[in-house]
Amino acid sequence: MFKQALNDLVAKESHSNHHRHYLDVRERVMGMIDEMQPLETHSPSEYWKAELAGLDYMLDASPLIIRKLREHCYHLTGLRAYDYREHHEHRRHSFANKLALLRQQENKGLLVPESPLLGGFGYTIDGDLYNLDTLKFYECLIALQKANLLADLAAEKNDRKIVVEIGGGWGGFAYQLKTLFPEITYVIIDLPQAFLFSAVYLKTLFPAAKIFLYGDQPATGWTDDPKAYDFIFLPHYLIENLKLDDIFLVINMVSFQEMTSAQVDNYVSKAAQLGCPNIFSLNRDRSRHNPQLTAVSDIISKYYHHSEIKVLDIPYVDLPKKAPLPSSFLNGFGAQPRSYLKKVFNLIKNQKKAIYKYKHLVGTLKRG
Repeated sequence: MFKQALNDLVAKESHSNHHRHYLDVRERVMGMIDEMQPLETHSPSEYWKAELAGLDYMLDASPLIIRKLREHCYHLTGLRAYDYREHHEHRRHSFANKLALLRQQENKGLLVPESPLLGGFGYTIDGDLYNLDTLKFYECLIALQKANLLADLAAEKNDRKIVVEIGGGWGGFAYQLKTLFPEITYVIIDLPQAFLFSAVYLKTLFPAAKIFLYGDQPATGWTDDPKAYDFIFLPHYLIENLKLDDIFLVINMVSFQEMTSAQVDNYVSKAAQLGCPNIFSLNRDRSRHNPQLTAVSDIISKYYHHSEIKVLDIPYVDLPKKAPLPSSFLNGFGAQPRSYLKKVFNLIKNQKKAIYKYKHLVGTLKRG
């Protein structure tokens, strides 16, 4: 009985739209990998070489893996569905607290929950799913709102904006931004293997979208009229010869910090060369695990005037905690207010760790 039920499920999933999308994307990805291999200058950083080695099974994924694609996105984000199962329900309250803090920062209706499709996971709060990625993307949307960059995305069809995300991961932020602003053209530039996640995910969640994935024919289709597409997926090694006019915004979240200095410079300088007026980064200046990078903000500052946008006092990876400093520490400072001493202590601590601190940076293009 069980064997027959399993065979029936595999047969059903093998004929599903999402598995068909996977097979199409895989064919394109293998072509990109073949095209990329001779190009030594576009080799991933040592960090990403190690990460890519861990997801090689996705090049031969079964229909049941694609059915729960989101559960395999931990290769790109570190988030595991396991951490959101019922026996971890005690953490839901902290997520609800952080969600409430973020909601206090905006009143424009920017919150987009995790989709349950393809194995979407999270804690159920007010009937919807939320995980750390959901809150990260929401926080980034709030930062973009504070920087006055979202209003222009609501333009009419005849004035649609082009948004480019460098390193789109599994497609989560693209899903949120395209849900809120359906008339934008969203371009993802990434390592080919990442499209096994993002392209499959977005093709499935936006079945009516017009999509170009590098390798589709005609090969120049997207260059003739990029604004005719909802999503465009391009491999990272095309960046030097990329020709794309009228980009409104370039985005990078938590992947500049994993590249080499030369690679980050290559992306940011190309954005400036193409005349993109705005850039947004959520990154540490340098990851603890990446000695091949100097500082993300220093590289951005070569081409863009940038400033930090404050959203919450805690980084996106942390949840609200009530952990006061020990009385023995505070008592040594006499009658100074405890809140003041906490701020001084945190200032010293944050300065020491500044290079590893996540920052929402918004930049405007330097002219002349």
